[in-house]
Amino acid sequence: MTNTNEPTRTPRPPYGIDEEQAELLARLNARYADDVPEIRARTPEASLPALLHAVNAHQVRRLLASNPHWQRTTAITEAPEDRAEDVASALALLQIARADLEQLEAALLLAARFPSSRTGKRLLTFPKIADAIGAESAQAAQGRYRRRVGAPNATAIGADGTP
Repeated sequence: MTNTNEPTRTPRPPYGIDEEQAELLARLNARYADDVPEIRARTPEASLPALLHAVNAHQVRRLLASNPHWQRTTAITEAPEDRAEDVASALALLQIARADLEQLEAALLLAARFPSSRTGKRLLTFPKIADAIGAESAQAAQGRYRRRVGAPNATAIGADGTP
């Protein structure tokens, strides 16, 4: 018999992302899933975020299993083994992951402002970029663009961030 007074728990998306971010992730995953194995096969660094998430997920399961309150609310019955060296390795690799993400951000910002070959218009305006990256204004997004992409080289190729 189900207790109707107990609130139903909706499953939370993994790693603390909200529903909108989960939808974006699902859409991108559906669109680009076929490319992921090919990317991972090219370089070991491409699998770095997945490996860091795997280490984190293992540690979360270990923490949940060791907490009596969480044991009652999760299906984890046995704590996974301690893997201190894995956590240390993951922490050391975070610097590489951050640098990779910064390069990826610069490339995506450049792509966003690069003129389309079909229309000649830029893919995204700075207000749209600001919305996507959570910046407070178009000017803040433009400043981030200039810090990541840099105006001198971008000007030379026609992607200097001007409207």
